[in-house]
Amino acid sequence: MIELKAKEFLGKTAEQFSFKDYDVSLVKYTSPVSEDWHSHEKYHLCLVLQGGNLESRKKEDIQATSGSIMLYDKHEIHRNRHTAFPSENLNIEIDDDFFKKNELSTSSFKTSVLKNPEIQFQLLKIYKELRVKDKVSSDSIHASLLSLFSGYHTISDHKPLWVAMIQELLCDRWDEFISLEELSKELNVHPVTISKHFSRYFNCTLGEFMRRVKIEKAMVLLKHSTKTLTEIAFLCGFSDQSHFSKTFKLTTGFKPNEFRKL
Repeated sequence: MIELKAKEFLGKTAEQFSFKDYDVSLVKYTSPVSEDWHSHEKYHLCLVLQGGNLESRKKEDIQATSGSIMLYDKHEIHRNRHTAFPSENLNIEIDDDFFKKNELSTSSFKTSVLKNPEIQFQLLKIYKELRVKDKVSSDSIHASLLSLFSGYHTISDHKPLWVAMIQELLCDRWDEFISLEELSKELNVHPVTISKHFSRYFNCTLGEFMRRVKIEKAMVLLKHSTKTLTEIAFLCGFSDQSHFSKTFKLTTGFKPNEFRKL
């Protein structure tokens, strides 16, 4: 088994940025690398920007594709096979000090991050800041990384039934606009209850959640279809391309065409 030290990866590191309590690396795979079992020294987040692979862990195989988010505890053993070429990953390795300073628990590292609905967007914002690299990029990256854990203390493990129901409904009908009144009738929950408690369980407003679901669908179409921006805007329920492009930029930090070229 291979034990990788901090800032070491099986692929070729194209760029690397070191901050006080974490390191960010852009790693590319353009030719075969070791498919042996291996582990990383630190807590580790990975956003697949391009390509992907079949990842094996002790209990499961996971097909990672463009847009997938992978999380690893310290020294978690895994291996990667059938890598698509070219592939590119954004990797963030986090020191124990980061958790201590921000009073975050490491015991549920993966589940705490995955509870945050902003995870993909915040990782994309970090990638965008690496491209900008101006005076405020360091602070912006730190804020995005902290926001990944913002739901850790606020999201209850004992959610009312309507929370799961509203998430399923909004995701199933992602290409529609569903009013608060309609949601209230569908769920048999008072609109005040939804408005008051929605952000507690989803870490965003109802409007922001609906917008993000549409943008997530648009991201898939941008990466895996040749449809025009106007077609994607229409399919995802936006009034026009201009509204779609503005919302996409505000949500992800990228213009749609910029994201398509990643």
